[in-house]
Amino acid sequence: MDLNLNRADYLQVGVTSQKTMKLLPASRHRATQKVVLGDHDGVVTCFGMKKGEAVAVFKTLPGQKIARLELGGVLNTPQEKIFVASGSEIRGFTKRGKQFLSFETNLTESIKAMYVYSLCFHVFIIFWRGDKQ
Repeated sequence: MDLNLNRADYLQVGVTSQKTMKLLPASRHRATQKVVLGDHDGVVTCFGMKKGEAVAVFKTLPGQKIARLELGGVLNTPQEKIFVASGSEIRGFTKRGKQFLSFETNLTESIKAMYVYSLCFHVFIIFWRGDKQ
């Protein structure tokens, strides 16, 4: 059985890291599903597919390299708030691209991992055998 695959480019973004792309939950039945991603240029891009074409929802200005992107929100509601970690800063965006949160942590090292649970952030800097990773 031969399988012929063809390449299709819908959108071009900068270089990305692992765990910097998420699928936003649909707001209602048959709504356009949206994808949000962060790249090394510090740009957060959100787009949806409509009639086979990528339609931009929002795009932020460049900044520090985005190391992690997580979705969050109040428990038992759709997790549609976007939180990004870049350097030692955490920024929050709505699904329409409005920035509602920005704070600098007191960490001297860059944030490597982040977990959002309800209204709480858990940030991590990874050490292995006493050495920073």
